[in-house]
Amino acid sequence: MKTLIHKFSFLLLSFWMVFGCKPSYTKQLDKILEEGNIFQSAIFCEQNKLHLKEREFECIEVTKKAKDEIDSIINRRLDLGIAPVIIEKSKGKEIEEFLKVHTQMGIRYWEIWKSSVILE
Repeated sequence: MKTLIHKFSFLLLSFWMVFGCKPSYTKQLDKILEEGNIFQSAIFCEQNKLHLKEREFECIEVTKKAKDEIDSIINRRLDLGIAPVIIEKSKGKEIEEFLKVHTQMGIRYWEIWKSSVILE
């Protein structure tokens, strides 16, 4: 009877370890970086910066790329004069999420973003 309980416990523990554990923060970041989405990567870095200390350089780089892309969109507004820039709604929502999560960038860009861009 005890061996049956031990086997069942081992089986249950093994099942939990295989299906219950989520990948480490670094593996999650690797997957997001592989997919190539700058804003999702930057959002993930900002939300998990305490867990990603050893990947700080990569997070700084992806945040810089996100900032550069926002600058590029806002600069298009300057080139157009009065007309706002129209961008894809899903991309715009990602950028807005990034600005909400990354407080420093949000303070710098939120008002300019809202007055310069239309999501369609």
